[in-house]
Amino acid sequence: MTVRNSIQPVFPERGWCETLRAAVARDAELAVIGRWCTLDLALVAGEEIVLLRVEEGKIAEVIPEPDIGASWSVTLRGTREDWLTFLQPVPPPFYQDLLAMNGRVPSFTIEGDRKMFVRHLHALARIFRIAQEIGGGRA
Repeated sequence: MTVRNSIQPVFPERGWCETLRAAVARDAELAVIGRWCTLDLALVAGEEIVLLRVEEGKIAEVIPEPDIGASWSVTLRGTREDWLTFLQPVPPPFYQDLLAMNGRVPSFTIEGDRKMFVRHLHALARIFRIAQEIGGGRA
């Protein structure tokens, strides 16, 4: 499932997150493996932050630039270029998955409740595989 159109939103814009949200909601595999996956996940691309509230494997809410009162369990932090490289349908070595990036890309980190991250790793990996199928929106 590759989602491409002439006016594709760019990561991490709200439109891109909403496209991901819709694709995740339609995914049959995630409906099964994600049913126990509930966490708040911050995606940081340079200075931009997007909070994804994941409930039962679905993205329940997208909050761009959350205010100071917001909190989350896990942060995935990288440069904008890290994210756009990762979001290619076939990313280069060390950018294929989040754990590879964390271990081999110095500017990318997984922060926060690592136990929570690992507990939901299978579902999160599927969410981000769907994100790679969508792509980063780069022309």
